[in-house]
Amino acid sequence: MNILKRLTTTVATSFDWVITQVENHEALVDSALGEMHQAAVKARVQLGRVQKDGRAMAERLELAHDAERSWNDRALKVAKSDEKRALECIKRRNQTKREISAIETQFAEHQKLERQLVSDLKVIDERIDELKRKKNAFTARQYRAEALQKNRPDEIGMMQGIDDLFERWELKLAQCEVCAQRTDSFEEQFLNEEEDSLLKAELAELIGKQDECTAQ
Repeated sequence: MNILKRLTTTVATSFDWVITQVENHEALVDSALGEMHQAAVKARVQLGRVQKDGRAMAERLELAHDAERSWNDRALKVAKSDEKRALECIKRRNQTKREISAIETQFAEHQKLERQLVSDLKVIDERIDELKRKKNAFTARQYRAEALQKNRPDEIGMMQGIDDLFERWELKLAQCEVCAQRTDSFEEQFLNEEEDSLLKAELAELIGKQDECTAQ
């Protein structure tokens, strides 16, 4: 119980301390998250054991109540015919009632422990989620800051070099496109000549038909 509380408090305090350091923040936060995950796993294992013990205790309590009713019924059954046996049944019933009282006290404490463990687990899970959200937010801010840093005045030389690279690339592409256009122009000359030949043939055919009509 106290161990879990101390662990969550320690890790929570450590996270705030980590933010102020100049080390690898992301790695340190991952380490803190790892510790929190381990604490959660241990707490769940302990909770599982407690819940298992609670179920066993509840079964014992139910059996004890059944036994109390049985001894009570037996006492009533033999009261008139055998008082000695009836008194023994009452004695057994009273012993069972004391046992029930003890189990109920233990069971109440056990349930209190179980509720506390569930509460501790909830705190750990919520803290893990909070750490993850903070980590994601700080990581995004870091990447953004690094990207913006590239545009600082002392980085202009590098940026100019990248711009020059794109200009040379564009020039090379333009040269290739000109060469491709020249190839297309050369082919276009043949296409034009072929089209002229077809048009001349159609014109000759048209003139021939006109001459035939005139002759008739």
